[in-house]
Amino acid sequence: MHDQAFIQDLTSQPESLAQLLDRVLSHLQPDEILCQIGWVEPSDLLAVMPNHPDKLAVILRDPQLTQPPNSAEDIQTQIAKYGLEDRVLLLEGSIPDLLTELDQLFPETRIGVCYNVALTDYRTHLLQSLLLREYFSQVALYIVNHCQWGSLAQANLDLMGVDPCFHLEKVWSNLGNGIHLLVWNTQQKGLTEEDLAYIQTLAPTFLLAANPVSLTFTEPDPFEPFRFYPCKYIKIDDFLPAEINQAILAKAIACQEQFIPAKSYSKNNTEAESLKFRRSVRLDLAHFQEYGSLLREKTVAVAPKIFAELGIENFDIQIFEMEMIASYDGCYFTPHTDNSYPQTAFRQVSCVYYFHKDPKPYRGGELRIYDTRRRAPDPPIMYGAYDEVIPTNNSMVFFSSSCLHEILPVFSPSQAFADSRFTINTWLGAQS
Repeated sequence: MHDQAFIQDLTSQPESLAQLLDRVLSHLQPDEILCQIGWVEPSDLLAVMPNHPDKLAVILRDPQLTQPPNSAEDIQTQIAKYGLEDRVLLLEGSIPDLLTELDQLFPETRIGVCYNVALTDYRTHLLQSLLLREYFSQVALYIVNHCQWGSLAQANLDLMGVDPCFHLEKVWSNLGNGIHLLVWNTQQKGLTEEDLAYIQTLAPTFLLAANPVSLTFTEPDPFEPFRFYPCKYIKIDDFLPAEINQAILAKAIACQEQFIPAKSYSKNNTEAESLKFRRSVRLDLAHFQEYGSLLREKTVAVAPKIFAELGIENFDIQIFEMEMIASYDGCYFTPHTDNSYPQTAFRQVSCVYYFHKDPKPYRGGELRIYDTRRRAPDPPIMYGAYDEVIPTNNSMVFFSSSCLHEILPVFSPSQAFADSRFTINTWLGAQS
């Protein structure tokens, strides 16, 4: 590793572990390799290795310490899938023995990056980390996952105390399961002011009491239990008077020029990024305030009955979010929930009011709602069955905002805006 060159490339938090590994691989020198300890989740590394055809990686696993869901055969299959058989080596055994074997296999190379994904105890992690020093380059990067656990975080801090050639450069608590990014630098022997600041900031969080025999740690907040959200929905036909329904349609068509591309809530909230997930155009409430008020009034009136039928505890609706969507020919929305981002966490019930020309001028556009399992902070999981809602004019559909759901592609032969699948989407919530 070039001294500090890679740190300058990590001034902002990577969006994913794969992006982090992609960045650090680009800084590996010709006489360096990447070593991953543990193979609970090798896909991040394997996904980015094709971007670096001149780089080598080894993945080490001690079967006595971890029992990952993937077998060696599974991972070899993944390696073959990416065509990496000659550039990614998989080894099993005790870590000290494997490092010795690695040194014999590649006597002219050193470890420039070590990515530790093994969830071990305090003592094992500290001793393994100290052992790595013999195999590191003069300047090497040590990435440790699972640092939300106090034992590993404390081991990293103690590592710096035992050998001040280790320096804690970054702490990314929201990346992976808590990432500590350390630098091993034989030319920088001594704790820096930044190191001391990290120790003072982090140590009180983890270390409660210590003596030469035992350590007592706090642990992160326990995972929430899994919650199950069935693919249940309530549909009410003829939700508004027919003349109001037609007036809303006329308003939507008249406002065609005011619709703008709908975007996702991802960090890269650009139109190009959003098209990976959805295609449609949206109209702000300000353009149809009168009809939005009518829809809100009717929704509030039926809400208690709807909540009861959906099995959702009745709540005082304090937040009422609304937008109009036009889904023209080729539009879609991939599976998602309506409350997965901080900006949308308040949403409890999703409501979709359908309106369009009669007879319906498009095909498709069904709303597919999935049985969903959720447990923070993990992503939601499709679990079991699904149900589909066929759009019908002047109908209103209610379902839990925590359910994964998608909008199947819309096919409108005329490709005219006026022949779109129109909806007014509403989300009901309460202040946290």
